[in-house]
Amino acid sequence: MSYLLILLLILLYTMQSFFCKVYTDNYPGAPTATTPVFSVVSGLTTALVTLIFALFSLPFHFCWQVALLGIINGVVAAAYNASMIKASQRGPYSIQMVFMLSGGILLPAFVAFIYGDRLSLGQWISVAVIVVSIFLVSKKKGEKLGSGDLLFWVFCISLFIFNGAYGVLFDIQQNRWAATAESKNEMIMFTFATSAFINAIMGFVQRKKQFVTDFKQTRKSGIFLVLCSIATALAINLLVFIMPLIDITVLYTFDNAGVLLFSVLCSFVFLKEKLWVTNIIGCVLMGAGLVGMVVL
Repeated sequence: MSYLLILLLILLYTMQSFFCKVYTDNYPGAPTATTPVFSVVSGLTTALVTLIFALFSLPFHFCWQVALLGIINGVVAAAYNASMIKASQRGPYSIQMVFMLSGGILLPAFVAFIYGDRLSLGQWISVAVIVVSIFLVSKKKGEKLGSGDLLFWVFCISLFIFNGAYGVLFDIQQNRWAATAESKNEMIMFTFATSAFINAIMGFVQRKKQFVTDFKQTRKSGIFLVLCSIATALAINLLVFIMPLIDITVLYTFDNAGVLLFSVLCSFVFLKEKLWVTNIIGCVLMGAGLVGMVVL
């Protein structure tokens, strides 16, 4: 049952990724406004949807420690988005993805190890295979791996840290603090509301009065913005629901690698993006690594 929920989680995050790409391709405003507009709408939507879920969860739990964790995680999420933009502007996409997804897997695994959670040798080998396959899946044909400058590597390291920290903070709140395990809705609300608030401030600083008009959408971009925001809200709520049910390293490995694999396949089928032999080898290796996480 747990792995069926993980599959549903991967599908939700894959839909989020797909809808986000279509939204970005059709956004009618300035390219610099795409991310802050999306982050504000998606963050507020996720916070609102989670609030609705919380109203049906009796009793309503509040804990100032959870509120603080959520605010910190919102700052982390905003920093992650900023690092993603900066890294994508300065260097190879494949290197960026390796740092980002490896951080999302390895940092939570390190914290879980400290708390006494152990993977088998076969599972650690599977994790190593998946990290290598992330690079192969993400590498574009003709991409020059040494083209990034010093700041590119700084932002890649930031992606590693922030993506990992985002997962670690959710893990700490949901699995390590037994007294606050039922406050998952508040954690999500504070995280995404804080991220939306920070992105709104950044948008007004960068775009000034134009930022208000940046929210104007075409019919197509608006539909996919809403769909992406709803997928984000459902996915994060499902993620925190699954956390107590399965080893956190296994969960985050499937979450990060599985979404990349499904997104690549989705882009190939629906967006007609081409795959070359290295990408195909990476997909096969990633699939083998994910199977290894289950059976080894």
